Amino acid sequence: MITYETYKTLHLFFILTFFSSLGFVATSSSYFTKKTAKIIIGFISFLIMVAGMGLIARLGFKHGQAFPLWLNLKFAAWILINILFVSLFKLKTLNQKALVCALILLIGFWAIWVVLNKPI
Repeated sequence: MITYETYKTLHLFFILTFFSSLGFVATSSSYFTKKTAKIIIGFISFLIMVAGMGLIARLGFKHGQAFPLWLNLKFAAWILINILFVSLFKLKTLNQKALVCALILLIGFWAIWVVLNKPI
């Protein structure tokens, strides 16, 4: 059985990897084609979700049980970050990309704050 600490480590590692790739996408790096980059980012995002679901299970939530509001807010942030991340591929100017990257980081910071403080 995978422990809570292992899921937490994996979750944080995948989040770090996800946000690290933000710079490659924002600067339109030629290392990857857009299709390859989208596949990699989608896979990393999926791994974030899998590790996060493992954390939820280790916290004692049962299948079908309602989640607390702080967890629903984190899901919403994760979805919004993914939508904004994909929108970076469609933006043309560096200023637009910088604004979206700043927004992604701000939402990510807010999601971390919500999870750590569980204000609701």
